[in-house]
Amino acid sequence: MPRFVVRAFACVAVILASAGTLVAQSGLIQGKVMDSAGGAIVGATVSADGTSLRATTGARGDYTLRGVPAGTRTIRVRAIGFTPVEAEVTVAGGAIVSQDFAMARPAVELAPIDVVIGSRGRHTAAEELAVPVDVFTAEEMAQQGTTETSQILQSLSPSVNFPRQSVTDANDIVRPFTLRGLSPDHTLVLMNGWRRHTTAVLNTYAYGMGAGSTGVDMNAIPGGAIERIEVLRDGASAQYGSDAIAGVVNVVLKEGKFSPFLTATSGQYVTGKGYVNDGTMADLNGGIGIGLGRGSLTLFGEYQHRDPTNRAWADQYLVDAGGVADSINPKNGQVVDKRNTIPNPNLHWGDGLEKDVMTLANFRMPLNASGSSEVYAFGGYSDRVGTGNGYWRYLDSNRNWQEIYPQGFLPEFHPTVKDYSATAGVRTSLGEWALDFGGSYGRNSFDYDLRNTLNASLGPCTVTACAPGLDGILGSPDDPGIPDQTSFFAGRLQRNELLGAVNIGRDLKLGLSNPVHFAAGFLARREEYEIVAGEFASWVNGGHQAQDSIANPGDLAPGGSSVFAGFDTSAAGTHHRTNVGAYLDLESDISKRIFANVAGRFENYRDFGSRFTGKLA
Repeated sequence: MPRFVVRAFACVAVILASAGTLVAQSGLIQGKVMDSAGGAIVGATVSADGTSLRATTGARGDYTLRGVPAGTRTIRVRAIGFTPVEAEVTVAGGAIVSQDFAMARPAVELAPIDVVIGSRGRHTAAEELAVPVDVFTAEEMAQQGTTETSQILQSLSPSVNFPRQSVTDANDIVRPFTLRGLSPDHTLVLMNGWRRHTTAVLNTYAYGMGAGSTGVDMNAIPGGAIERIEVLRDGASAQYGSDAIAGVVNVVLKEGKFSPFLTATSGQYVTGKGYVNDGTMADLNGGIGIGLGRGSLTLFGEYQHRDPTNRAWADQYLVDAGGVADSINPKNGQVVDKRNTIPNPNLHWGDGLEKDVMTLANFRMPLNASGSSEVYAFGGYSDRVGTGNGYWRYLDSNRNWQEIYPQGFLPEFHPTVKDYSATAGVRTSLGEWALDFGGSYGRNSFDYDLRNTLNASLGPCTVTACAPGLDGILGSPDDPGIPDQTSFFAGRLQRNELLGAVNIGRDLKLGLSNPVHFAAGFLARREEYEIVAGEFASWVNGGHQAQDSIANPGDLAPGGSSVFAGFDTSAAGTHHRTNVGAYLDLESDISKRIFANVAGRFENYRDFGSRFTGKLA
């Protein structure tokens, strides 16, 4: 492991070991926010002036502000549809103070409530930020007509697009989203403010979306675990790194103690065109919030099953061995007269079959009564089995053997996608300084399992070997020595990401009308990419002549498994790169009408050099 990574994590370990000494003189403020009728107000933002502390009220209207510096503070409360309120609260070191609030209508139209992204220091209503931020709550997410996290985000945010591609190899199963029309790798995805790892699949299909990029698989996150999603719709490279050109999406997880819940959802498309099990979906998700003294552990799980959809038209060129084709209506692509025994449509155009299992946990434990210091951790595991297809191989094609598939065949991807993630850290305060440090690890793998296919270069034999090798002489040393087969393991892609980060911040009094919030941070990251070779039969060229070689003398059958030739041993290997970055961020209310933010970031990638990015907003 590179020295800088070892040193970075050694520093984190030293700080963790001494976390007990970092507890400053601070207290805790807790209470409830109610309306004039005594009902709980959910999602109100509670903040303490002169600090970066904030909280959002839960289902019972309760809130907790931890680590409030000793002294008298103005506590402000805002909520959509209510007039803002405030109160002066005095906190002693180590004390717990109760302060309830009552909010009254008429409504004051506000932008979405609590935000984490868009500002390194302040966590205020989105309308007060210098950049555009949308906040979508769990209640809004539950009102959408889908359970896929990426589709939910697309339906909520006009800036987000989630193309549902077909016949694009691996992208049929792992589908990235885009923000503001830019490439998937131009959007940084965070979970609880920490960088989320990307998928192992590289989008290389010629006309697929985001060619040459990798994105984050949002559908690996159980929807029931999400408290809110924040979308920063502006370039943020100076604050978050070079992969935040399009913006930032932050997924905030539910925390605290709450009763267990279990939700079942089912549905399908109804078009009146006779599609059977047309995208029939069944989803079961649940969770529980367990109180652990001052802290909590929340656990979530989800299982999702989705049947395929198919919008392909019937193929007018599809003929059987006698040359007989179906009669097709050219206006709607429907079969008018079925004249042969080959299924038609012979192509799949739509979503494939998908089965997902997703789990996630979120842990938080204050280290003292005031909550000024805490340990936190979260992570999850997901497993997906899906299907995707190529194009139909006609029975007389040089990519088929009629001895194996007398009517032709439709090759199928049947991959397994696994995703792991874990993050842990400490938040504390040193006097007026807020400190947050920790580490994160993520891994994503994609197994290229193929079904209903063959390697045409191995010949029509599925029991004994009959391919002569590239020298064309059966029995010579270069013979593959294996029969053909109809399913293959074509290889695996795997991506690992390990990072450590430290962030600090405080308000500085520089003689201006308002304090200037100062924030700085450092990140060290190691990315590793691995290609595992497929089985020999998936990539070898057996040298067998194609079945149409009588009409085209010398025509050799294409090598490798049809639809996706496996990774051979020359392509297999493990590669990595390292990246370090540091940022500086200053922001302040210059006047009652002007809020300014200036940020700069330096990054160095081992493989292509350094870059400095700045921004003024």
